[in-house]
Amino acid sequence: MQELQEAINHYLAGNATPEEQQLVNKWYYSLPDDLIEIPAGEQALREKIRDRIHLRLQQTIHENAPALPSRGFFTATRLAAAILVMIGMAGATWFFLEMRKRTTAKQIAQNNTTPGKVIPGGNKAVLTLANGDTILLDNADNGLLSRQGNTKVIKLNNGALTYQASGSNGAAVSWNTITTPRGGQYRITLPDGTDVWLNAASSLRFPTAFTGPVREVSLAGEGYFEVRPSIAGNGRKMPFIVKVAGYQHRDEMKVRVLGTKFNIMAYNDEAAVSTSLLEGSVAASNGADSVMIKPGQRANLPNGQSRFKLGTADFKEILAWKNGEFRFREAGIKDIMRQLCRWYDVEVAYKGDASQVKLSGLIPKTEDICVLLDALQATGKVHFDMKGRIITVQPL
Repeated sequence: MQELQEAINHYLAGNATPEEQQLVNKWYYSLPDDLIEIPAGEQALREKIRDRIHLRLQQTIHENAPALPSRGFFTATRLAAAILVMIGMAGATWFFLEMRKRTTAKQIAQNNTTPGKVIPGGNKAVLTLANGDTILLDNADNGLLSRQGNTKVIKLNNGALTYQASGSNGAAVSWNTITTPRGGQYRITLPDGTDVWLNAASSLRFPTAFTGPVREVSLAGEGYFEVRPSIAGNGRKMPFIVKVAGYQHRDEMKVRVLGTKFNIMAYNDEAAVSTSLLEGSVAASNGADSVMIKPGQRANLPNGQSRFKLGTADFKEILAWKNGEFRFREAGIKDIMRQLCRWYDVEVAYKGDASQVKLSGLIPKTEDICVLLDALQATGKVHFDMKGRIITVQPL
């Protein structure tokens, strides 16, 4: 504690060593969010450090702006429009980008109507009913959309989709599918009250009513589940099973739960299927192996392998997509670009070997992609060229 206090004093005085700067930065960014009440004395200290960080930011922009690449739309002026803090952390470059506070309604309208302009994703999805009819959910009016047997399909005022079952009464159970495109995400409440958030380029197939001894759905892409416990007619708990389809060298996988909160990431272009447990208990299996996942753990099933690998789950990073953020910790540039491609619906090409480029940072998903790429480029590790919807990445 004494070491930290001395580092803070030197930091505020402007004569901290690089090691002391790193210590203060690590302490500052490990503090709770501002929504949590903080003692007045500590809050005042945080404000002083924040002001000092912003001063360092301005100095960094003025010192480095002439050296920044200025080709295409990447300019020092656009960089100055963002708040960018670069500090060394765990051998990576940490950048923090805060949304600009003043965006007029006129500018927002222009961003959403300019032909061909790359804009951030939003709540978009297509619902496919049992008879093959489709409903474009982002354009559909609120209220009753359809009746599937004894289940009402309703779009709520907040844009979410909910299935309200009124009992089986012998009605046939049909299957629906909700699909998000690249640049889309959506929330749905299943007939049993389970809430599911779907990330971009994902789909969920589910029954219009859960009537058997188990509840089963199929997922492709990524989804976060808050499973509601359910009791069958015989008094037994009904397990909730998520099936993840096999792909190329990946076998079909199942995640079995009762009542719990967890995230499954199963994109075909990722190196592994990842199941992360926030609360409750989860069992993952693939026919050759099975594993029990405890809260705070993540189970990865790498492509081409049959054994699960357990590790610690970083939920700030794992659930960033659901919380409206991009959050990276020493992530490879290709991992980052895959996320950007899904959210902004763009394509990426690489010029040179980018396998060694690793970055860490926090960026709002509502940010303009040009500002976001400027922030990445300002680290000095990578350069971008953008033509239409194609981004070329070149390591520096």
